[in-house]
Amino acid sequence: MPFFKSLPAEAGIGELWSLNPSLRKPMNDLGRAIMREESPLTPALREAIAAFVSAINKCDYCFKGHIEVAANLGADRAAIIAAAQDVDAAPLPEKYKPLFRYLRKLTLAPAAMTQADADDVFVAGWTERALHDAILVCCRFNFMNRLSLGHGLDPEGVPPEQRAKSMSYAKPAS
Repeated sequence: MPFFKSLPAEAGIGELWSLNPSLRKPMNDLGRAIMREESPLTPALREAIAAFVSAINKCDYCFKGHIEVAANLGADRAAIIAAAQDVDAAPLPEKYKPLFRYLRKLTLAPAAMTQADADDVFVAGWTERALHDAILVCCRFNFMNRLSLGHGLDPEGVPPEQRAKSMSYAKPAS
C-alpha cells in the first residue's frame, strides 16, 4: 500500500507521475534512452544492471520487475541474484565482474570511487562508452529505487510479469 492516500493500492511508477504530470514524458524518454538506445551494452545487460542495483538497494518492486525483463531478454536470472550477494562468486562472465564491482561500489559508496576502479573495468575490455552507459543505468536505478521505496510501492501489488510487460521502454520503439 503506497504511503500516499491519493494513490491507488496497487500503484506503480506510472501512477506516481499523477502527482507531477509534467515529469512523465521526460522521465519516460530518459528511461528509453538509457535502457534501449544504441549502446555497447545489450538491453539484457542493462536490465541485469537495473535488477542488480535494485537488489543491492533492497528495492523488491524494481528488482522483481527488472529481473523479469532481463530474463526475458536472455540474461541469467541466477547470475544476477548471485552477483547481488557476491560479484566474485557469481556465475557471471569474467569480463562482467569488474563492471559489476564498479556498479556495486558506486551504489553503496559513491564518494569512494577511484581511478583504479575505472581502470579495472577498462582492463577487462570495456570501453569508456560502455562504462558511461553502465553508470547511467546505475544512476537511473538508484533514483528509481528511491522513488518507489519513498512512495511505499508494494512489490506484490502488481505481478512482476505484468509490470515487465507494461514498461514503456521494454516495448520496441515504433
